[in-house]
Amino acid sequence: MYDERPVELAPQSVAELAVDPGWKVTRAGTTGHWLTAERVIEREGGNWLIGLTPVRPGVVALILWFDGEVVENLRDTEAETCATAYRWVKQFLSGNR
Repeated sequence: MYDERPVELAPQSVAELAVDPGWKVTRAGTTGHWLTAERVIEREGGNWLIGLTPVRPGVVALILWFDGEVVENLRDTEAETCATAYRWVKQFLSGNR
């Protein structure tokens, strides 16, 4: 049977994440390159912050905080970290995280 639901693709860049107004992207004033991308998820019991920042060419850090404490972090390509951040947001918003 053919599934007619559209396939949802995860963002592969900070520019694609930034289409969602929930993301705040800070850019360098001189070059316009992104410096940080952040998304706050307010939940009963505390606030979660998902943040991305480039650490060197081709590598982006993805960090998850809960009320100011680092809970999880990883480094990978921009595409992989953006896709992971997107999945985390979906999990939080659906109540599965």
